[in-house]
Amino acid sequence: MADDFSNISINGKVSVFVDEYFMWAKALVTKAQNGGVAITKDDVIAELKKCGVTACIDEKKIDEYLADLPENKSAIVAEAIPANDGEDGKVFYNYDPRNEFKPSIDEETGIVNFKELGRVRNIKKGTLLATIKYNTEGSPGIDIRGAEIKPIPGKPPVFSIGPGTILSNDQTKIFAADDGNLRWDKDRFIVDTVVTIAGHVDSSVGNIDFVGDVMVKGGIFEGYTVKGKRVTVKENVTNAIIQASHAIDIKSGAVHSQLICDGDIAMSFAENCDIHCKGQLQSKSLVNCNVLSEGGITVQGGKGIIVGGECISYENITASQVGSDSYTKTIINLGNTTVLLKSHHELTDNYKILTENYKKLKNLYEKLNQLRQSQTLTPQQEAARKQAFLFIMNERNTLAEMSAKIVQNEQILAKSRLLQLIVQKKCFPGVSIKLYTSTYDNNIENPPVVFYLDSDNEIKFRAGR
Repeated sequence: MADDFSNISINGKVSVFVDEYFMWAKALVTKAQNGGVAITKDDVIAELKKCGVTACIDEKKIDEYLADLPENKSAIVAEAIPANDGEDGKVFYNYDPRNEFKPSIDEETGIVNFKELGRVRNIKKGTLLATIKYNTEGSPGIDIRGAEIKPIPGKPPVFSIGPGTILSNDQTKIFAADDGNLRWDKDRFIVDTVVTIAGHVDSSVGNIDFVGDVMVKGGIFEGYTVKGKRVTVKENVTNAIIQASHAIDIKSGAVHSQLICDGDIAMSFAENCDIHCKGQLQSKSLVNCNVLSEGGITVQGGKGIIVGGECISYENITASQVGSDSYTKTIINLGNTTVLLKSHHELTDNYKILTENYKKLKNLYEKLNQLRQSQTLTPQQEAARKQAFLFIMNERNTLAEMSAKIVQNEQILAKSRLLQLIVQKKCFPGVSIKLYTSTYDNNIENPPVVFYLDSDNEIKFRAGR
């Protein structure tokens, strides 16, 4: 008779499978049969521990697995907590590192301006150039044995601090350390306080408009403009414009050009130029130029000649020669007082009228205020009182400004009476000298001579030194 094992009691069984990296563990549980002992959660946990699994055991998953025990199917009952790897550092640039020189295009007309190539990218001191986000180390995890899983740290940001830039104290920002030209060099921004043009300012360079100093090792060609703090040009400036806030220095000369400077101008020569400087003007010759210099004009060295055009100066003019043997019309205007006197008289007259009106309305205001203390003013009186008050408040500062301007004009006019034209070699006929309210037309060839204003406001001359 064959043996019958169908009624034999069989206990449940649990087997554990562990990942070679200890990232997870699976349990495979077989059901108990014929009244055998079933596997419990504690049995599963005990078996896990026997296999070295002591952490990250998910008891809820064990309960769910045992509650609906599938046939020959395992379940993950322990799973490691992975490490959070660090984030790579990054640099966020506020300006495009690419500095492409290309002509500007008018948005409305579509006209291409080939003189505006964007060679200079002006930047102000303190401008934020870049923000740095540093890498993180990440956070560790834990495997099913309870061992730490080390994170992979992020890569640090790659950046470099170029000349003219500065890193913030917390090392998270890069700023411009100076006013200058922002450019990218290999792996970093650089702020140049001097823009150097190796050759000429021409179609290959375009116009220059820079907040710092400009050095042009060549010349400036026709139709181009250079603006900067200090502008230095090694060769000729031809039919161009230079504007500078501090100084202009042209090692050669300027022809048919416009020079505007809030400081000093120095050059070898100028022909047919319009020149305006608030500082001193120095040149070896001025030919057919219209000049306004607030700091004086000195024309020495070389020919040292002023001929043609008009030179206006608020200080003395010194030259080796004024005019020419062809008797070219040349105007020397010391102080430019003709225009100043006219505006000064107008200002003085307006000041008197405004002062009289101010006094009248101030008296009216004071009387109405006194009356107001003893009785109620009529609507008309109250309106007049308020209007008078507004006028007094508005015009008080105006009168003070006008008074200060009158004093300033008087000082300039008084100083202009002392100005001189100093000719060190010869002054030719054709030279017209304007000083204060007088004009003197020179009709003889004078050797070294000094023109000045005498006590009768007449222009006189004496032998020069």
